[in-house]
Amino acid sequence: MAESTDLRHWLTTGAAAMKGARDRLDSINVFPVADADTGTNLYLTVREGNRAVAKLPATATHREVVAAFTRGALLGARGNSGVILSQYLTTFLSKIDARGGMAKASSSHIADALEAAADSAYGAVGSPVEGTILTVARSAANYARAEAAGGASRDRTVVAAVEAAREALMRTHEQLPSAHEAGVVDAGAAGLVLQLEMLAETIAGPDALAGVDEVRWEVRDQGLTVSADDLREHHGGAYEVMFVARDEHDIRDALTGELETIGDSVAVTGAHELWQAHVHTDVPHDAVVRGIEAHARQIIVRNITMGHDADRASTGVVALTACPGLAEPLADAGAVVLVVPDPESISRRALKRAVKDASGAAAIIVAGDPRLRAEAAELAQKRRKKPFITVLDAQHEAHVVSAVAAAALVTPGQDLEEEMAAAIERTVVGSSTGDALDEDIDSLVSSQTEVVSLILADGVAEAVTDSARTSVAGVAPFADVHVYRGGHHFPGVLIGVESGPEGAA
Repeated sequence: MAESTDLRHWLTTGAAAMKGARDRLDSINVFPVADADTGTNLYLTVREGNRAVAKLPATATHREVVAAFTRGALLGARGNSGVILSQYLTTFLSKIDARGGMAKASSSHIADALEAAADSAYGAVGSPVEGTILTVARSAANYARAEAAGGASRDRTVVAAVEAAREALMRTHEQLPSAHEAGVVDAGAAGLVLQLEMLAETIAGPDALAGVDEVRWEVRDQGLTVSADDLREHHGGAYEVMFVARDEHDIRDALTGELETIGDSVAVTGAHELWQAHVHTDVPHDAVVRGIEAHARQIIVRNITMGHDADRASTGVVALTACPGLAEPLADAGAVVLVVPDPESISRRALKRAVKDASGAAAIIVAGDPRLRAEAAELAQKRRKKPFITVLDAQHEAHVVSAVAAAALVTPGQDLEEEMAAAIERTVVGSSTGDALDEDIDSLVSSQTEVVSLILADGVAEAVTDSARTSVAGVAPFADVHVYRGGHHFPGVLIGVESGPEGAA
């Protein structure tokens, strides 16, 4: 038997348990945001770790499996809960591996690993909240330590950890106001309990928990309806921003502190010189800029309130842009936005992630840079399973703006892809240094023009658009002129001019 057999069994059964409970966990998700995705985020996080392990040969060492899983889970972590679970599992596995592996771990080794994992989970969160996954982690560690100190066997130690975790999970209903109001336990805490249960069954046998009382997740029967206004009330921002940065130094504390000035639900986790950051904020651009400063090559932004009622079975929209300032307006229109400041560095993993975040069934990708579009097209060509991908023939950042705006206006009965593609066809594009912007726009505007989009580079003053507005009004008096702070470096102004259907080329 390979030295990593027990480890692989735990990781596999943990992911299977999370997959089976995914919908239930989503349904009880009320903290930190009631957006019904905690189960999905936890499952996708552990799934990515397991996918990395699956690429290893059966003869891989315990350490190789740990390294693969922790890297995969960190890069694949979704949401606040996924980031915390990733950090928890990374620390636990590293500690167990340092003690010779799961098969050799003693009761004290298990207690040590659970304590270190709980400490690490707390450390990943900017402002820890009790009645959550953190409370369950600490309770499991404390009881395991007490059992190990009393001379208990390793089987008894890990079962005691689960008993304590279940008791702590039950208490989350009272500790967390939003969970109490909804009549549920905390979803993230329930997810961690599932992982610990599979750990106990791996170490102590499949019947190890037969005599341990289970915990009801739905404490009382009560429907829960949460509006977008409710979501704004119960968390610190309408947007979720996530990015992975690479740094050989420990930037966790510095990054956490900076993101806490931007929003809440801050979680930062790291392994192998990679740092995964998560924040909810009302100023997504500030978080995107912080990601760029940390040398993040891909940054995902979504509007939480827009996505709250999204149907995972419907088609989602993914916008790829090299303009950091476009993240907010594109997310406001309902797209999952992948900001890639340097299109040469586009990551296939990040692109897949954005697609999965947008929909479980199908996604339409619109990209403002040829290199981004080429990567998306290659992914679409190779993909043979859900979510299925369609890539629109966009050539410019202004095409992205037009297409996503059209998607936001699609009504039942209209074809989403068709409407987005038509908006791109109706939009002529160009650029300007900004010195003679009105003249550059004049060559594009006609009496049929309905919308003019001006995307300003970093350092270009909005005042340069004043004369352009006058120029547009002279030709198309009813046209809307929208100015965006693109935040890119060159050219000075990106231009998009969209005409009505009669004016299409």
